[in-house]
Amino acid sequence: MIRALRAIGIGLAALVAVGCCAVLIGGPGLFPKVAALLGVAPPDAGGDGSLAGVSIGGPFTLTDARTGATVTDASYRGRWMLVYFGYTFCPDICPTDLQKMVAALTTAGAASTRITPIFITVDPARDSAVPLARYVGLFSPKLVGLTGDQAQIDAVVRAYRVFVEKAPPASAGAPYLVNHSAFMYLMNPAGKLAAIFPPDIKTADLAHQLAADTAAPPAS
Repeated sequence: MIRALRAIGIGLAALVAVGCCAVLIGGPGLFPKVAALLGVAPPDAGGDGSLAGVSIGGPFTLTDARTGATVTDASYRGRWMLVYFGYTFCPDICPTDLQKMVAALTTAGAASTRITPIFITVDPARDSAVPLARYVGLFSPKLVGLTGDQAQIDAVVRAYRVFVEKAPPASAGAPYLVNHSAFMYLMNPAGKLAAIFPPDIKTADLAHQLAADTAAPPAS
């Protein structure tokens, strides 16, 4: 069951809250635009590896930035995955959330041995293997960085219903920002959605929920 969502009383509208790197935007004004892009409606959370019948997660083929190996969703079968989407040029939201993920896993006890933390870039044009490997290494040697070509990233973004929008640069030649939803997805050993955690969850609460969710037998 998608316990994290129900526990804090948020639905699909909150799922598509957007991290604009410098800010976190959410609420009714944003939802219609994002819902139209994703092709979803704002019903309540379901408990079958989907959100209100909308499938979250699925097959992907990407490149492990550290090893250069091609990996798929099947590469992580038998392990829990804690998945976060972002990009290395993100000035604050992404590094803050990744620090939280790593800190929560450090204090989650035995759960940390069951979970593979994964950072998937939404900006493959800049996040090739070498800079991405260097970036994830700043947070933890256990943090996996995944990249790919644009088509591969587009496919995994669609599968996880991630909102991504490239913002125009402030001036000619200035680096661009990428607006993106900023949630953590806990996928069970069968590759199905188990929980979604909002970006404002506290580290201690995230650690507690990870320990509780991964201790229970995964839903079939």
